[in-house]
Amino acid sequence: MESLLKWAVLNTATANEDAPHDATRPAPQKLDPAVIDAILGKPASVQMTECMEAVEHPSTPSNARIIALDDLEMLVENIDNASNVEPLGLWPRLGALYTDKDAGVRSGALWVSATALQHNPRAQGAFSKHGLLASVLRVLEADEAAGVRAKALLCVSAFIRANAAGLAEFIALDGLALLKRALESAVEQGLAALAQKLLFLLGAVVDEALDENTPEELRPAARLPAAIADLGFIDIAANAMLRFANDNDAAAAVFGRAAAFLVSLSSTDEGKKAVCASSLLRQAVDHARASDTIADPADVQALDDVLNQ
Repeated sequence: MESLLKWAVLNTATANEDAPHDATRPAPQKLDPAVIDAILGKPASVQMTECMEAVEHPSTPSNARIIALDDLEMLVENIDNASNVEPLGLWPRLGALYTDKDAGVRSGALWVSATALQHNPRAQGAFSKHGLLASVLRVLEADEAAGVRAKALLCVSAFIRANAAGLAEFIALDGLALLKRALESAVEQGLAALAQKLLFLLGAVVDEALDENTPEELRPAARLPAAIADLGFIDIAANAMLRFANDNDAAAAVFGRAAAFLVSLSSTDEGKKAVCASSLLRQAVDHARASDTIADPADVQALDDVLNQ
């Protein structure tokens, strides 16, 4: 213990303090940075840059590129790291990966972007500055891989939810019409998971527009639900209910997402009028009511209540 106390005094005393002088004490040496990294780990900014360099290097195998993007996604779960994507110059480099020849890399880059954007105004502003929303929308509409389109939708959602400026940019880019085409395509191709995600986003945006507890600067325009109804989303949602009615694994989930969206939409007078005018929706609800497996009875009843008011 005595030797430990002597060590503590020697290592905490300043030049002006009367610390015991030990002539045998070796002069302090600078540690090799590699040793520090090995002990403490590299700074997050260095790790993020190295992940991107690994993805971009032409000799990196496909699976290693995807792992590097997974690592980067975990890093940007931290909001400070997500905010540093811009200072590190990574946003344009991520955007370039949205069209990579490897679907796994495209998906990974969009996932990193979505994670960084979520509830992060600084990241959302940088994303917008680089014009990346237009790139993501092109992927959402045209990518041949359903999984990549799903990650693109996640990215769109992270950018426009609780972000009035982002939603305005989305609308200016004709994003609602693109969502309509994406939902029609998902239904036609039998992509239940993607259809559910699209319906969920539509419902969430409508809820935000109508939620009076949400600060006004974060709320979509009050006209948005009516615009969604005018674009024909009600019949597309009804068609989704009918399309997946015979899919035991997806029927109830798709019906539930569609029902939640349509009930929210009917909270406005214009939305309710449009919902009640849909004969295709009445057909979907009647079909679900006649079956015990297509939908949760509570979802059927919620739509019944709207249609019969």
